[in-house]
Amino acid sequence: MRTTKIFCTAALLFVLQHTFAQTASVSKPFTIKGTLTGAHADSVTFYYEGEGGKYMHETKPVTNNQFTLTGNVPHPVSARIIFKKAGEVIPRNKEEDRMRELYIEPTALTITGDPLDVKTLIIAGSRTQTEYEDLNSKIAPIREEMKPIEVAFMNEKDHEKAAAIHDQFEPYNARIKKITYQFFTDHPNSYVTLDMMKYYVSSMSLDSTRQVYNAFNDELKATADAKELMDHIKKIEAGSPGAMAPVFTKADINGKPLSLADFKGKYVMLDFWASWCVPCRKSNPHMIDLYNKYKSKGFDVIGIADDDGKVAVWNAAVAKDKVGIWHNVLRGLKMDMIMKHIPNPDDLDQQYGIASIPTKILIGPDGKILGRYGDSYGGTEEDMDKMLASIFDK
Repeated sequence: MRTTKIFCTAALLFVLQHTFAQTASVSKPFTIKGTLTGAHADSVTFYYEGEGGKYMHETKPVTNNQFTLTGNVPHPVSARIIFKKAGEVIPRNKEEDRMRELYIEPTALTITGDPLDVKTLIIAGSRTQTEYEDLNSKIAPIREEMKPIEVAFMNEKDHEKAAAIHDQFEPYNARIKKITYQFFTDHPNSYVTLDMMKYYVSSMSLDSTRQVYNAFNDELKATADAKELMDHIKKIEAGSPGAMAPVFTKADINGKPLSLADFKGKYVMLDFWASWCVPCRKSNPHMIDLYNKYKSKGFDVIGIADDDGKVAVWNAAVAKDKVGIWHNVLRGLKMDMIMKHIPNPDDLDQQYGIASIPTKILIGPDGKILGRYGDSYGGTEEDMDKMLASIFDK
């Protein structure tokens, strides 16, 4: 089971999603008119990417059960809406149930229905919305089946028990992926496909990612999101077998400088992980076995943790899992740069195209990448074991 790089609330995910790729495309006007049933809302708030890639957060009054929103968007963009009574404060853990996703595009849209039951709202006028609802109608029942597992996982404090619960997600995720990938094939030029690739790029092979991108029409390829996807493909290629490993220098867990260049002449495994990543922690004992087995034969490990800003937690995880036997550094995440869509040359995850963890990258004595394991762009743990055995068990 892989773990995606960022866990966050729905609202934050929306912010991240729409600050990743800002666009200078020419925007066109849209209008949304709503007619609601029952006196259940006094205001409606919209979150969407507006003109010039600007993140929009607009609240409009609901008067006599009606509201209107106008604005400009360059093309279909995903949005969220939430209805509130006057003075109402919605708990953060209830926001997801009160929000409704939709697609806004340069046209006239209508929203009708009960604001207390946002899932049943009828949204008309957007072809992209129709495509999204077609996909969601197939996925939503599976997500409902997953909810008891999600609750159990979030409430479990024991690490080993949480890992066992986490594994239960796999068959459900596999069903969702199959449905979504088929949607990509059936709707190659849909903005929903482009939008959903932000979530699924970490679980697709490099060849499959290229195929989706290559199927886009020129209109889609001209968007900032599509260009972002191509940049991601290039980063994956830079961190894949056959490429020269990007050289880096970092302060290690003890504050001492560590440079990849110092490992020339040795086989070194870059182990991308995090203290909060259950599958990563679960794989540590096996990595320790491999390290102890091959360290005398020229094998070394550099643990690269996605724990910037949580140094104490990182240190505790290193100590608890007994992975201080090898080198440990932080990835170099700077959230403000991500939010502003500014490349960070010090972020090792960006340099190596890491979109999910755990991911392990094997580098040869000449600095060339020999293998990539754990994520959808590389091989399995068994493939990694076979590669190491072919090198050292001679």
